[in-house]
Amino acid sequence: MILQRFCINNLFSYRGPSEFDLAPPGDGRNVVLIWGRKGYGKTSFLNSLKLLFTGVSDELRETVQRRGGRFGRQEYLLGRGDEWVGVFNHRARAAGDAGFGVSLLWQEAAGSVQVERTWQLDKDEAAETLRVTPSFGDPLEDRNGDPEGEARAFIQARLPEAVMPFFIYDGEKVQQIAEANQEGRLRQIEQLLDLADIDLVNDYLGRNLGQWRRESKDASQHGINSLRHEIQALEERLAGLAAERGDLEEEIEQNDYAIKRADVALQARRQFALQSEEAKLAGKREGTVAALEQRTQDFFDAFSRDAPLVLHPRLLGTAARELEKIAAHPNRRLRDDLERVFAALPARVFSDPPMPTPPLTREQDDFLRRKLTRVLDSYRPDAADLTEGLFHLSPARADALLRVVEDYVQNDHLRTQWSKDLAEIRRLKTELSEIDRKRNDVANLAPEERRLFDERLEEKAGLAARNDELNRQIGGLKEQERGLNTELGKKRDTCRQEEKKAVNASAARDKLTLGQRLQDALGIYRSALKSRRRADIEQAINQRFAELMTSHSQIRRIRVNEDFSLHYLGVQDEPVGMSNISAGMKQLVAQALLWGLKDVSGKEAPVVVDTPLARFDRGHQENLITRYYPHAGTQVIVLPTDAELDREKYALLQPHVYREYCLENPDGDSTRVRPGGYY
Repeated sequence: MILQRFCINNLFSYRGPSEFDLAPPGDGRNVVLIWGRKGYGKTSFLNSLKLLFTGVSDELRETVQRRGGRFGRQEYLLGRGDEWVGVFNHRARAAGDAGFGVSLLWQEAAGSVQVERTWQLDKDEAAETLRVTPSFGDPLEDRNGDPEGEARAFIQARLPEAVMPFFIYDGEKVQQIAEANQEGRLRQIEQLLDLADIDLVNDYLGRNLGQWRRESKDASQHGINSLRHEIQALEERLAGLAAERGDLEEEIEQNDYAIKRADVALQARRQFALQSEEAKLAGKREGTVAALEQRTQDFFDAFSRDAPLVLHPRLLGTAARELEKIAAHPNRRLRDDLERVFAALPARVFSDPPMPTPPLTREQDDFLRRKLTRVLDSYRPDAADLTEGLFHLSPARADALLRVVEDYVQNDHLRTQWSKDLAEIRRLKTELSEIDRKRNDVANLAPEERRLFDERLEEKAGLAARNDELNRQIGGLKEQERGLNTELGKKRDTCRQEEKKAVNASAARDKLTLGQRLQDALGIYRSALKSRRRADIEQAINQRFAELMTSHSQIRRIRVNEDFSLHYLGVQDEPVGMSNISAGMKQLVAQALLWGLKDVSGKEAPVVVDTPLARFDRGHQENLITRYYPHAGTQVIVLPTDAELDREKYALLQPHVYREYCLENPDGDSTRVRPGGYY
C-alpha cells in the first residue's frame, strides 16, 4: 500500500480542505517530512489518518480524557460542552459548514483505491458515510459505522484496526509497547503475525463443535426405546378396550335376540287375551308412533331454524330500526337516483348541443361542475348513518330483510304454533302409553298365564335396561379409545422425530469427531507457528536493537516469551528489571520491537510517526535517522518539530526525503499546509 494523496476537510485543527501529495518519485527515496511546532496540526494529521482507516475507534476516544469514562461516538465528533470541542473544526461549524471528513488515494498491486470517510451534520447528529472506490472492482459504501459493512471489511483486509498502532503511532507513546505486556497489546502482535486468523477459525470451529455436541446428545436410543415401549403399551390398551367393547356389543346382540323372543311370547299372550282387539291396537299403535315421529321432526326442524330469532326480540328490534334507516331514508333513495342522473349529467349539460353563446370559458365550466357536485353532496345521508349500522345495504335488500325481521318482531304465530306442536306431541305420547297399557292388559288370562306374561314383560324391561347400560359403557370405551388414539398419534410423531434426531445425532457425532481432530491439529499448528514466529521476532528485535542501541550494554539480549511479553537479560544473562531501564532505552526497545515485527510480518503498509525522536539522546537519534527511517518501510511519513530535527540531523535524513510540508497554525484552529520544509 503506497499512499498517493491525502485530504483533510474540517477535521481537528484543519479548516476547509487541506491536501497532501504523498506519491513517491520512484527513485528509492521513501521519507515524507511534515514539519510543525506543537499544536500546529501534526497530531491532527495522525488522528485524521486513523479516523480514515478505523472510524471513531475506542483507541481514538481513549485519547480524550473525560470525567467518568470515554466520550460517546457523537460526543467525540461534535464535542461535549467545555470538556471537548469535538473533531469537527469549531470555526468551520460556527461558519455554517455542515460537512467534514477525510479522503485517501493509495496504490496497491491490483490498482488504485480511493477511500472517503465523511460526516454530514444533521441537527445535533453527524451521519457517517464510508465509500471505497477501487479501480479493479465495484464501489462499496457503508453508513453510520456499520461494523459488518463491506467497505469496512475491504479496509480491514489491508490494514486491520488491531495492527494499525504498529504502523501509525505517536513516538512519545511508543514505549508503552515495551512496558505494558498487556493482553490487548499481545493480541495485536498475534494478529500482526496472522495468528489471530487461526484463532478466528478455531473460534468458529468451537461454536460448531458446541452445536454438534448438543445435536449428538439430542436423542438417545434409550429414549427412543422408552417411546416405543409406551407406544406398545398404548396399542395394547386400545386392543383391550376394543375386545371389551366387542364383548359388550355381543352381549347387546344376545339381549336384542332375547327381547325379540320375549316380544313374540308377549304378543302371543296378548292376542289370546285381547283376541280381536290386538290387531286393532297394533295398527293404532303403529299409526300413533308414525304421527309422533313426524310431528317431533317437524317441530325440531322449525325450532332449530327460527328459535335464535324468536328468542331474541330486543336484538331483532335493533336490527329493524337500522333497516328502517336504509329502507325509508329519503336521502338514500334520492341519492341513488341522483347518482344515476349525475353520471350522465355532465356530458349532457356541457357537451351535448345546443351549446351556449358565447361558449363557456374553462373557469366557468369548472365552476358549474363544482357547483353541481356540491348540490349533489347536500342530499347525501348523515355521516352517522354512513358510518354505523347496516347502511351499506341497498334499499331493495334492506326492504326484504326488514319484512323478515318485522315478521319475527311483530307476529307471535310461531310461538303459538310451537305451543300447539308441543301439546300435540304430549297428546300422542299419552295416547301411545294408553295403547301400550291396553295391549298389556291381560286381566282376563288365567293366573298362571298372567304370571308368565308379567315375567316376560319384566324380562324384556330388564334386558332393555341392561342394553342401555351396555351402550353407556360402550360410549365410555369409545371416549377412552379416542383419547388413547390421540395420545398414540402424539407418541408416534415424537418417536419419528426422535428417530430423525438420532439419525442427525449420528451425523453430528461424526462431525464432532472430525471437528475435534481438526481443532487438535489447529492447536498443534498454532503452537508450532507461534514458537517459530516467536523465535523469528526474538532474532529480529535483538538484531534491530543492536543497530539502534550503541551507548552501553546494560541489555545484552531481549527474550520474547511464549506470550510475546518481553524480558531483558544483562551481560551474564541475569534479568534486568523493567524499572531499572531508562525511558530512552525503553523507547529504543519499543522502536526495535516495531521494526522487528514489521520484518517478520512481511506486511507492506506505510509507517507514520508523530514526534519521532522523543526521549532519545543525540546519538540514538542519529541511529534512528540513518538506520531506522530509511529502512522502516517502502513509505515513511515523519512528523517532527524543528527542535527534534535540527539542520545537522536533517542533513542525515535529507538524502531519503522526497517531499516536505510545513504546517502553520498561529490561531490554533486553522492549520494551513505549505509545501517545503524549515531548511
